[in-house]
Amino acid sequence: MRVSDSLFLVGGGDAGIGISGALDANVYALSTDAGIWLIDVGFDSADRILNNLRGDGLDPADITHILVTHAHADHAGALAQMRRLLPHVLVAAAHDTANDIRSADEAANSLAWARDLGYYPGDFSLEPCAVDIEVRDGWQLAAGDITLTALETPGHCHGHLCFHIDDGAGGMLFSGDQVFAGGMILMQNIPDCSLQACAASMSKLVALEFEALLPGHSLISMSRGRRHVEAAADTFNRIGLPRNLI
Repeated sequence: MRVSDSLFLVGGGDAGIGISGALDANVYALSTDAGIWLIDVGFDSADRILNNLRGDGLDPADITHILVTHAHADHAGALAQMRRLLPHVLVAAAHDTANDIRSADEAANSLAWARDLGYYPGDFSLEPCAVDIEVRDGWQLAAGDITLTALETPGHCHGHLCFHIDDGAGGMLFSGDQVFAGGMILMQNIPDCSLQACAASMSKLVALEFEALLPGHSLISMSRGRRHVEAAADTFNRIGLPRNLI
């Protein structure tokens, strides 16, 4: 689904637009002068996501990078599938989680716990996937007038990244599971989820300028998107707790 001249929403499950697998997070494609950048890959429906991309008039062969917001299976479970379909693509993930992705560590990303509770299918297992670029805070990717900057934003989990786009047209923030429309957050009872880290990360994001907020689930906001981050940061700054997505 074309969202703007350069942005396409090509995946999303039951917690979003419902155009790919039921458990898929939102998957975005950003078309640049130097190829297509894919942000997250969903849970298990790489073929459907690439078919959606083709339906939008894009060629999967033009994808140069897959940018992973975090290693949870609804965002990165299909990485190995996607890598087989796109062997030329570079996978970029946080330095803190790169080895977990390479080794398919189901404990490190809480997949084993979530599967035991029935959140994920009992027969699903994570596949190892190569990571080409270990991303640290401030890492950048540029093409033409578009510059993407990665920001380390732990809180929802360790190794979480947000991606800020400076495009000369208002800017975008791909927020993963850090912040959602309405100023909501996503805290879960898992070992690496930290409310204090989430609050610190929100303060980092509210200092940015952008128009579009593009979260990992639920609604997107193409204008005035920063107001959702402001709402969450304001609640944290008043020693309150933003609403949880679930």
